[in-house]
Amino acid sequence: MTHPHESHVDVVVVGCGPGGSVAAAELARAGLRVIALDRADFPRYHIGESLTTSAGIMLREFELSDALDARDFPIKMGVKVVGKGARNEFFVPVLEPTWQVRRDGFDQLLLDRARAYGVEFRRGVVVEILRSGEAVTGLAYRPQAAAGDEGGALHRVHARFVVDASGLSTLLSQEGVAGRRVVEEFGRQIAVFSQFRGPIRDPGEMGNNTFIFYSEMHHWSWFIPLSSELVSVGVVMPAQSYKEYGDTPEAVFAWGTRNINPDLHRRLDGIDPCEPVRVLRNYSYRVDPFAGPGWLCVGDAHRFTDPIFSFGVSFAMTEARAASQAILEALESGDCQVPFAQYQRYCDRGQDAAHDVIRYFWRFPAFFAYLARGEQRGQLIQLLSGNCFGEEPLPVLESMRRSLREVPMGRPGPAPVQRGSEA
Repeated sequence: MTHPHESHVDVVVVGCGPGGSVAAAELARAGLRVIALDRADFPRYHIGESLTTSAGIMLREFELSDALDARDFPIKMGVKVVGKGARNEFFVPVLEPTWQVRRDGFDQLLLDRARAYGVEFRRGVVVEILRSGEAVTGLAYRPQAAAGDEGGALHRVHARFVVDASGLSTLLSQEGVAGRRVVEEFGRQIAVFSQFRGPIRDPGEMGNNTFIFYSEMHHWSWFIPLSSELVSVGVVMPAQSYKEYGDTPEAVFAWGTRNINPDLHRRLDGIDPCEPVRVLRNYSYRVDPFAGPGWLCVGDAHRFTDPIFSFGVSFAMTEARAASQAILEALESGDCQVPFAQYQRYCDRGQDAAHDVIRYFWRFPAFFAYLARGEQRGQLIQLLSGNCFGEEPLPVLESMRRSLREVPMGRPGPAPVQRGSEA
């Protein structure tokens, strides 16, 4: 006899951001019974608004183009990098047009699509991971009826697989199932961010693109249009620099929008933020292992790197699709205790590629700009469009990795500085 607060399903997905909703949708479309659990009430605020081409392709496959356009989400054609002092710039187009999104509406669209495929959404807080030996067999949670309310009877969900898409919360790592969360090279950074209404954009469709304003190593700002009026702006700096620029997030943000880059200051001059200033600390990390018998982590639940090229949402969606395929293959084989080694290799391949592209940008900004204009421009466009998971690395990526090995951090890079090519 089944207890009234006990469920038996094929898969339970924790976290209903893009990774969680895509994984749940793919599994439900394949005929599995899926519960998606999140502690938040949707729609809810979230950072991470710029999508790569790979995400755009997936959204078209989900037939969400019209819904995205109806929400006034701008069409993104590429990324413009404005160099130090606004003395120079370069532009990298996307392979195919994609979108800039406001995450409250975007995440709601994806969750609604998953529910339309048969996913059961529940709101609650995970309090225990269920195990049988080394295998994960489900979880226990307490329902949330309102913000901050963790009351109610304990619910147990028994599942063949648990997918952790909890993002920065890294649930399975915190619960001791996945590996320990380790801060990576870009981890000791702080981002302060908000939104502005009506700042100066470039004319025409170019005004919908992502802008990156460079200052010096690990000091930069983003400028991402979210609608015909709203723009997301963030200022990023090393944690040790934070106190030098102000004693509150608002003061640091004001310093950054004035001083990171004169072109950013020009675009925002005389305009105040229309949203609270928010802070995100120590956000670059990795978890290893991130899959095992009965469980997998997707996207930010196991790794996140400096967000300068907006890989986060797209990688979560790409890994979600790979995780769902790995689960379906395990079910087909009849072995639900597989450790998912192939899935981990796939994710590591893509995440490592993005990590090295970003490392190269910070080590050799002048030559990165040179690559963006040169013979390997097409390959760089592929990488920045999210095509990082291929089994054979692109020659431009291999070239970047050679330079990173040959020139240790702290030494000047060997890259030739072409006139006007500085980042």
